[in-house]
Amino acid sequence: MAADVLRYMWENKLSTATLAGHGIGGRIALATGCYYPERSTGAFVVDASPMDIRYHEAFKEVRTYIERLSKVDMGKGRADVEN
Repeated sequence: MAADVLRYMWENKLSTATLAGHGIGGRIALATGCYYPERSTGAFVVDASPMDIRYHEAFKEVRTYIERLSKVDMGKGRADVEN
């Protein structure tokens, strides 16, 4: 979703922005700031717990798993897929 925010900024010719959000929108604002700090001047968050580096690192780990899974050739046998 952070990439969606960046895409919106690009389409509307916004080089930087102070991001704001409520609830999950707050998390998206924080994630956008974490992943694209050069495009964010700050974040205003209402009713969302703060993120810290542990969340950021855990998300990177999940993203790595997803990237690896997307490269699995499902045409191979079960043993190859499980590996």
